[in-house]
Amino acid sequence: MISWRSYVREIQVGILCTFVFTGSLFLLYRESKIRSGSQKEALGNVSFRYRTAQRKFSDRMLWEDLDQGMSVFDRDSVRTDEASEAVVFLNSGTQIELDPQSMVVLQLKENREILELGEGTLFVQSRKILSVVSGKEDFEAKADSEFQISKSPDGFSLNVRKGEVAWREGGVSKATVSEGEEAWNGSKTNKNWILSLPEESYRFFPQENEQSVEFRWEGGNDGVWELSSTRDFHKTLESVPVSDRIHRRKFQEGIYFWRVRSNDRQRTSEVRKFRVVPNPPPELSYPKKDGMQEDRTVSFTWVKQKIASAYKLQISKESNFSDAMESQVFRTNFSLTLDPGTYYWRVVSYTNLPGTDAFSEVRRFSVVGPVEPKSAKPVEISEVRSKAQETDSVSLEFPKKGSVVDMTGRESLLFRWKSKDSAKHPEWKFRLYVRKSGKDELVYERSVKGDRFSFRDLEKLDIGTFFWSVRSENDPTFGSEAEFKIQLRENLEAPETKASGARP
Repeated sequence: MISWRSYVREIQVGILCTFVFTGSLFLLYRESKIRSGSQKEALGNVSFRYRTAQRKFSDRMLWEDLDQGMSVFDRDSVRTDEASEAVVFLNSGTQIELDPQSMVVLQLKENREILELGEGTLFVQSRKILSVVSGKEDFEAKADSEFQISKSPDGFSLNVRKGEVAWREGGVSKATVSEGEEAWNGSKTNKNWILSLPEESYRFFPQENEQSVEFRWEGGNDGVWELSSTRDFHKTLESVPVSDRIHRRKFQEGIYFWRVRSNDRQRTSEVRKFRVVPNPPPELSYPKKDGMQEDRTVSFTWVKQKIASAYKLQISKESNFSDAMESQVFRTNFSLTLDPGTYYWRVVSYTNLPGTDAFSEVRRFSVVGPVEPKSAKPVEISEVRSKAQETDSVSLEFPKKGSVVDMTGRESLLFRWKSKDSAKHPEWKFRLYVRKSGKDELVYERSVKGDRFSFRDLEKLDIGTFFWSVRSENDPTFGSEAEFKIQLRENLEAPETKASGARP
């Protein structure tokens, strides 16, 4: 008889595997609960992100990359690396801009916004009373204030451009800094130069790779204009002696900091940031220039633009776009059903920031109807329908007449039909109509081959009554149609066309 003691190692391994498996299941269950059970209300969203910016939920250990349009929640942390920046727009109207190498924790306590500065620099435009805290330091800003706070190993600096900020340490008042004033470690400082242009955090969006920038300032004597890649000027890129209080230079893409200092380095101006972000026009793909097509459903495509949050597709019968139809699109393709004629189209990319609109070239295309034989007698649609309904030569398999289609969770709708004489009718004209206020409105039309068609342009569908038809391209009287309804099992949120940032 074999003793169980001879299998001690196998038993131990089995018990260990069971513990690991059980622990994995528990972690998977906990993660799914967090993902599905989070009902926090979003505080705002990331309105602009340049290069790499990340966010960490309060109940997570890992950081995730941020994209424009993502939502942020209470107790979320947001950070940027040494060559990036981010702009967070809160629901209250407050705007928070993070410098490179900065981190902030967003809080909403008793309906009061609190920003916990971990490192770096924040430029804040508050619409209500707001506090910025970091360790023992507490900065309380009045409503409608604009100010900049920097935290470095040497201490804190505060620059108020609008409104008023009260500076406290450990609950003890240190200074009240008003509009146009600066303070360093709780003590107000004198300005030797007043910088004029460019303004703090100004963004240039050239369509080319370079941007010419003009620097202006007032006050002070002859000094040195300096440029750096960091706000603390640890890395000085250029120093130029100046006497005219104006300086011009061209810049390529990047984030830059500038200031004016005295020759003896005893006096310096404030430090301002600006950035150059190339914003070339969108590149159009299809329709081609001067293209022609018989299909009334036109698919527009273009190349993804680097900084775009969304696009405006503009279509007009006039080259000056005086009668333009405009559609807001969050991806790089869109389909529309157009009447026969000549059209002009272009795409405008944009973000939530001013000055980012970029216009593509203008292209012309034409939609032409199929050429009818001269001897052919024009056939009215009503006549086609009546004749089609009199024959069983075409059987509509799905959706059937009078059926109800549940679109919950579907990504496409497959239309199927059968023909008794498919060899004579290899190509069909597919049409989809929606019934609105007793009228039938054409929403989609195209030529198809075979006995089925997968419809994927679901944004054209909604809950309601539709009917579809297929007719032979060789004989318009040979075909059939069916009415059907679309429903959802439950009220679902509209599908996201861009990452929302809500907890997955």
